[in-house]
Formats: sequence, C-alpha cells, structure tokens
Amino acid sequence: MKKRNKIIFLCTGNICRSPMGEALLKKAVEDENDELLNTLEIISAGTSTVDGMPPSANSVEALRRIKIDISDYRSSYLTQEMVDEAFAIFAMASSHIDILKAYYKNLPKRVFTVMQMIEGSKRVDVPDPYGCGIDEYLDVRDDVAYATPFIVKYLKNELKKI
Repeated sequence: MKKRNKIIFLCTGNICRSPMGEALLKKAVEDENDELLNTLEIISAGTSTVDGMPPSANSVEALRRIKIDISDYRSSYLTQEMVDEAFAIFAMASSHIDILKAYYKNLPKRVFTVMQMIEGSKRVDVPDPYGCGIDEYLDVRDDVAYATPFIVKYLKNELKKI
C-alpha cells in the first residue's frame, strides 16, 4: 500500500482556486518549519481539467500581491493514484467532494471543503472566480488564506495521531 502523505487541494479546472490553496499552504508550512508538516507533499488538482494548463492571470496576480509566485504552475487532472496517496483532501466546493465520492475509491478519511476547516464557519464553498475580475480572485485568495492556519493546526493534530 502506498504511503498517504499527499495533501490535495481540489477544484474544477485547477487553474484558479486550488493552485492558490496549494501555494498558500506550502508557504504556511515553510513558515511553520514543523518536522511533521515537512513530511507532507502539498499538491493541487482538478476534477475537470487537462494536464499542463497555466494558472489564470488573475490567480497569478492575486498571489503576486502577497509575494507568492505561481506563474510556473501547471494544472493536473485528479487521478486515482493521487487519491490513493492522499493524507487529506481539501476541496473548494462540496460538489468536488460529491465527485470524489462518485468516481474515486479508497478516499482518505480526511476529506473536507476548505471553508469547513474554519472554526465556526457557516460557509461551505469557496466561490469559483473563473471569468471574473481581480476583486473576486482577491476574495478567493483571502478566503483560502484565512482558512490556511486552521488547516495547518488540523494537520499538525492529525499527524501526531499516526
């Protein structure tokens, strides 16, 4: 059985929301410099994409404004192998979890939407900014950035259990 050490951020096209989630968590883990967190591989993927697409210009710009560069990122379609290696999957919307449950097997026990990680949050989904202006992308960035410390805390607690 493969080692489950991947953290997957999941959205539809893997060019807007999930690359931002991946980059924000990588930065948080780097800043945290925690031995357990450093064992994880943080990636992102899409449920309806093709491999190799660049991130949207507005995603690149939204993260550039906080000094994170994703311009070299390229999209990936979610594969069963990725799921098999996942320690946790953080979806941008509940519809992505529905797709996971319908089309993939061997899901990790840790599958949530990003917004579900925020203590006390009543929101479930991060809206898809595709085709919108920079303000919507900044809102997505800020939503995911706000959720990131909660995700870090959760992962640290879960990693201590294994």
